[in-house]
Amino acid sequence: MASTHHNDVLRIAICGGGIGGLSLALALKTFSRNKKLLVDLYEADPSFTEIGAGINLWHRSRYILDQLGIDDSLKTRSFSPPMKVRRSNTPDGILYYESQTPGDVASVTLHRREMLSLLVEGLGFGTEPDSFIATHFSKRLTGYDQDSSGVTLHFQDGSTAHAHVLVGADGISSATRKAMYSQLAEHAQMTDPDRADSLMTNGTPIWAGIHIYRFLIDAAKIRAVEPNHASLLQSIVWGGEGIHVVTYPISPTIINAAMCVDIPGGFGTLLSEHTKVPVAKEEITQLTEGWEEDLQILIKNSGDIVRWSVSQVQPLPQFVDGRVALLGDSAHAMVPFAGAGAGQAIEDAYILGLLLSQPSVNTSNIADVLNIYDTIRKPFSQDVANRSTRMGKFFQLHPDHLPPHVDFEKTRQGDRAELEKLGNAIDDLWSFHYTEMPSEDWKRAKSMLDEMLQADGGR
Repeated sequence: MASTHHNDVLRIAICGGGIGGLSLALALKTFSRNKKLLVDLYEADPSFTEIGAGINLWHRSRYILDQLGIDDSLKTRSFSPPMKVRRSNTPDGILYYESQTPGDVASVTLHRREMLSLLVEGLGFGTEPDSFIATHFSKRLTGYDQDSSGVTLHFQDGSTAHAHVLVGADGISSATRKAMYSQLAEHAQMTDPDRADSLMTNGTPIWAGIHIYRFLIDAAKIRAVEPNHASLLQSIVWGGEGIHVVTYPISPTIINAAMCVDIPGGFGTLLSEHTKVPVAKEEITQLTEGWEEDLQILIKNSGDIVRWSVSQVQPLPQFVDGRVALLGDSAHAMVPFAGAGAGQAIEDAYILGLLLSQPSVNTSNIADVLNIYDTIRKPFSQDVANRSTRMGKFFQLHPDHLPPHVDFEKTRQGDRAELEKLGNAIDDLWSFHYTEMPSEDWKRAKSMLDEMLQADGGR
């Protein structure tokens, strides 16, 4: 392996200019201080774009954004609506859970486009010459090779690039993940064909067995019908059997809405793409026929509706291979029921950004450093993904997935005491958002880094 001095420049390639990729770039810029880093950010689209509308950011995420210097700006562009959960699939709905999270650690909501703008502004693009980061648009990764000198990236337009580290922040359909698991499978083929087959499967996302109907609602229309409608100021889960609807304000004029429908037997089906289909309003009207009136008002006043077939990434055995790491949805795309997908990408960026910014990290020890990131982030993010799946089942009163101490038939009959038990279980699932800060994860990562350096003589 080529010898490298600690002060040599470390060149980092980030593939993907969404929330995860931009958060990592900002973390590297914030934490590197005097360390020599060069960052190349490759985005497949002609500009920075985000799919979807609303986003929830909880206390863990906001702690990181404060470290990155953009939490004050976030406060001016976001809302902090109280969270409530209702059983809504009868005309007389029942409120059974109301978050008691203190205001200073509660979640905030905003448009994904605003979140992207905050990160771009934090990076200072377009306002000052920047020798730290170079952006490359219309660069779609198709694969990579790595050797002792680093990683060679291959793009769809036929061009190549070289870096010491490649971070794939390229989303659920990640080309980085596909290439990583294809290579891992190839290496395993000679010694363990069954493992090779499993690794190939890991590279491909699966259908979560869920359709999500996404739409925006003009708040003025709701105000005209019902001036005190709860959705104007609150984040509400309207739950029923096999279906739940989430609504929350993302601006003074817009309410974000998502109707989530469980499709029996759908989980695990391979989809050729992340499908989006425009649908007529009648489709969601029929699904919620007989539900409580306040929800009917929202649906009657919905804007254009798009049905998404939601995919997720299976629990991966590793996020890292050599000098290549996965981040955000490329590593752990999850169903969006615990308000955590974007937050987990931000947490990945925080830990990885801090590790790569340490003066002791160089091209000779980078593979070992990435393994520390894998050790810290993989179990936590996969636990969050599991919590998110369970949360959806709780919202939808799924008889096979309710907590053991909650009686399904009683919840079905609207028994308040039984529903409150379910509310307590929901509260327990939420709690990771604010019971411990990412700074504790960083302490563990830093301790592992120090031990690694001590073992190899500080190389």
